[in-house]
Amino acid sequence: MRFFLLFSCFLILFSCLNKDVQNHKPEEVKDYRTEISLLSTKLLENPNDTFLLNKRIDLFLMYENLEGALLDQQHLYKLDSNNYQYLSDLASTYFQLGEKGRASYYIKALNILNRDIVNLKSDISNLTIRYKLFYIFQRYKESIKDINTVLKQNKYLAEAYFYKGMNYKEIGDTTMAISQFQTVTEQDPQYSDAYEQLAFIYEAQNNNIAELYYDNALSVDSTNISLWYNKGMYLQNISRYDDAKKCYLTILRFDPRHLSNYNLGYIALLQEEYLDGANYFSEYIYNNNQVAMAYFARGLCFKSLKQTKKARFDFMKALELDPSLYIVQDELSNLEI
Repeated sequence: MRFFLLFSCFLILFSCLNKDVQNHKPEEVKDYRTEISLLSTKLLENPNDTFLLNKRIDLFLMYENLEGALLDQQHLYKLDSNNYQYLSDLASTYFQLGEKGRASYYIKALNILNRDIVNLKSDISNLTIRYKLFYIFQRYKESIKDINTVLKQNKYLAEAYFYKGMNYKEIGDTTMAISQFQTVTEQDPQYSDAYEQLAFIYEAQNNNIAELYYDNALSVDSTNISLWYNKGMYLQNISRYDDAKKCYLTILRFDPRHLSNYNLGYIALLQEEYLDGANYFSEYIYNNNQVAMAYFARGLCFKSLKQTKKARFDFMKALELDPSLYIVQDELSNLEI
């Protein structure tokens, strides 16, 4: 096939550490700030008062100020590094900061949770954070070991089976991964991520049961744009273009600027619906004006519509953005004057 859909996946990490307290009523904000100020004044006189520190931590966490809480938790940990609760709270805050885009905090959390005291306590909450961290750092066997410890304490935890499946998937043991994801759905039939993972696995195996699992996931969460897009891509890749279009059009009802405009343009181009294709690519370009292939594809639509000037403009713009696209140069050279 001459034309291919080219996408790059970018992981954008957003950091939003302190939720704006303007979401709270003005009097609540005033009370919060006043109480924090009073506690801070008292702590200037007694900086190691654990009662005051814990009270200020609770206030920071109530208003989702993780960094404020973190400073006090770090201080408590320095005061008594063998206090299991201090260790647990500090690791949890590190992990939450990591989830908010501060990836460097993940290793801090793991370092804390790798202390012997964690293994001695075998607390589910801390082991849960640790097995997630082991998974993030690709230490899959260690992650599975922690998961098994957690499941010995509670064999009904769907999330634990889910992460166990993810570990086996990364290791390459798809049989075990499938088994774990199926167990997830048995424990929690509303766990849409497990259905989606099963869809991914069966899709990679060219097994059409993948569509059933996409549908199961969407039956749980029909507003999940990512699910609709992944199902659409699956259908597109097996040349069920009309069905794929239905998925992409559903997405546009939620988000008219979604990149599925590109997919719809691509399908329209394949189906020789050039005016529709040009319109979809135009919508995509309006929101993503630095993608060379979008201009090239729209140029092909304009060329087929005999709109030579517009086609030439798009081909030249595509080359401007990516001079390595020799196929664009060929189209430009063969374009009728």
